[in-house]
Amino acid sequence: MKHSVLLMTALMMAAPAAADSVAELNERELNAIDANNDGFLSRDEFDAFSDYAYQEMDDDKNGTLGLDEAKPFMDIKMFQKIDRNRDNSISRSEYDSLMNDDFLSADKDRNGQLD
Repeated sequence: MKHSVLLMTALMMAAPAAADSVAELNERELNAIDANNDGFLSRDEFDAFSDYAYQEMDDDKNGTLGLDEAKPFMDIKMFQKIDRNRDNSISRSEYDSLMNDDFLSADKDRNGQLD
């Protein structure tokens, strides 16, 4: 499952354009996230995966992501972009803020789901 977390997190965090369509996601990963199997990612499904991904990345379970924990999932530029307070760690609120922005950017028709 760690591989799926890596792939999905990388896709979701790379850039809003990268998440334009659920069709871009690997079907197996999509099926794992699409809890109700309707072929779309609802906000709740997206948030549930986002929560799961953060917990999986947080290897030392201290509630923040240090650079070493984040390296397999993002480059230094992305890390610095998410680390808004520049404390060399990504807090849950910093991560959630990015994921919220990414969801809103990808939800082009503003229907609350990615299709």
